[in-house]
Amino acid sequence: MPEKAKTELLPREIYALFVVRLVVSAGAFVGPFLAMMLTMKMGYNDASAGVFMAFLSVLSALGLAVGGKLGDSFNRAATLRTLQFASAAIFALCALLGFNRFTPFVIAAGMATLSGTWPVINALVADLAPENRRKEAFSLLYWGNNIGFSVGPLIAGFLFNSAPRLLFLGNAVAIAVAGLVVSFFVYRPKTIDQADSPKPETPPQLVNLNSTATESNLAAKDLSTLAILLKNPILLMYGLSSILVAFVYNQHTFALPIFLKDALGAEAGPKAYGFVMTANGLTVVALTAVVVLFSRRLPSLAAVALASVFYAVGFGAYAFVGGLGLALGATVIWTIGEILGATNGNAFIAERAPPAYRSRINSAISLAYIAGNAAAPLVAGPVSRAYGSHAVWPMIALLSLLSAAITLAIHLIDKRGRKRLEGVTLA
Repeated sequence: MPEKAKTELLPREIYALFVVRLVVSAGAFVGPFLAMMLTMKMGYNDASAGVFMAFLSVLSALGLAVGGKLGDSFNRAATLRTLQFASAAIFALCALLGFNRFTPFVIAAGMATLSGTWPVINALVADLAPENRRKEAFSLLYWGNNIGFSVGPLIAGFLFNSAPRLLFLGNAVAIAVAGLVVSFFVYRPKTIDQADSPKPETPPQLVNLNSTATESNLAAKDLSTLAILLKNPILLMYGLSSILVAFVYNQHTFALPIFLKDALGAEAGPKAYGFVMTANGLTVVALTAVVVLFSRRLPSLAAVALASVFYAVGFGAYAFVGGLGLALGATVIWTIGEILGATNGNAFIAERAPPAYRSRINSAISLAYIAGNAAAPLVAGPVSRAYGSHAVWPMIALLSLLSAAITLAIHLIDKRGRKRLEGVTLA
């Protein structure tokens, strides 16, 4: 039986969700090019575009929260396809509106609605994949997302100047196709999976923050996320440091397209950005296994610190870009940092967050990333406007090195105090 289990395919719904992630990412024509749309098509200057992008980050966070709540309250497959069809309809409306003063806010509504689908997809994977194969299932969707993203921005880069309204229509069609895949191939019989909900007969008197015992879930209900983080200072420090990491990383969605437009021209800039984002996706697809293999002996936080060093080199190299070749090379470098940060950051949270609190800790870290994402355009926009878009990259390189130093310091503190922290208990 164990040998057979190794060769069995995952449930068909998992492969359907893989197709959903691939199709939606391949049709993500609007999001990566929104900063260019605002500054080149709708009259925003760099600073005002930064304010709008920050507003969009907050709205997307709200979409995540609402989507997660809906997914837990109603049939998840039905919730997913409803949100997908709603988002597709909103982007189709954008195609009809064209580029006017109302369009950015309609785009924001569509992207917030689409954001609400991600926690529902993740919950469905956890519901439908066998417990011993969930990592495999999530990995499959991660690949689908990056394969799709390797194609979508490249297509969008060619459409940006020649047929810009097709960006909205293409995004709408892709999301609608994903909704149809969910409708026909993803079946969710119950609203809430009770199988993963432990029901201890007697509540424990003590909760070990690093315990693997599932019975601590009951006591966990009495504690706030802040209380848990205060009793796990390393996690709290990591969460706060994540704000700076997200600030650095999110420059590829705001400062980079504006910079390429300025450096290479209004005609070549959007195409170059499409090639750059394709290089990012292809690098993730091609090098993830290699990077994970070579970094597996590094402690998780040390690898996260190394990721910021790659950010410093990669993003800093944009200051010297005079053509597409160097831009692509710089992108490959910071993408290696992205792989290191994504894989080892999640591993660190899994290592340090008590099992009973993992959802809330992940939510708190996600909020830290959202704060950093929102701050990125608010700072880069005025800097770009005052000193030119090339001036952003030396600043980002220095902040990346600062982030690396902070993360390494957290790692050393953690290493020194791990025995003491592992003994912390809650009454």
